[in-house]
Amino acid sequence: DLALAEANKAYGINPLPLYKHLEAQIIYFKGDYAKAYDQFMTLTKTNLRNGELFYEAAQCKQQLKAPFDEILTLLDSAVTAQDARLSAPYVLARGTALHGAKQYRKAIVDYNRYDSLLQGRASHDFYYTRALCEVQLRQFQQALNDFAHAIVLNRAEPTYYAEMASLSLRVKHLEDAEKAAQRCTELAPEYA
Repeated sequence: DLALAEANKAYGINPLPLYKHLEAQIIYFKGDYAKAYDQFMTLTKTNLRNGELFYEAAQCKQQLKAPFDEILTLLDSAVTAQDARLSAPYVLARGTALHGAKQYRKAIVDYNRYDSLLQGRASHDFYYTRALCEVQLRQFQQALNDFAHAIVLNRAEPTYYAEMASLSLRVKHLEDAEKAAQRCTELAPEYA
């Protein structure tokens, strides 16, 4: 409440949209998602318009349990409102939303775009998540490559080895499956 009062006071002194953005973020964190959504959308009509505003509006809609199409439209706007090189977080957010909605083909397009925008320097979590999506699409070799990439970036995570072993077994790469499973049990002997 104090932060909200300060943002209102700052806006009263100098009416910049930045202060209204801060106010909308505070309202969101207070849990008034409908009001925060309205403020974020109002700000998209100012010179502050950027991908972050649409992304935050999408977060509000998600909290309000809005239909997926409404959330996706806002995420699309977040991607297009931003310069291509700065759109990576919104591309990933849209890919993650599509993945969660089991729209794997669309999700993989965004995951690949995100990886390109980051020039192959994404986190181990990203490569693991993309691999899970590729498994759903039966793109097994790409999934194995992404599990391997995740392992290279984080050699201490037994889940990556377990997934690699499971998929290797599924595609009849028995020696690779055995090696990955062996490494997993060395890392985490109690891992089921």
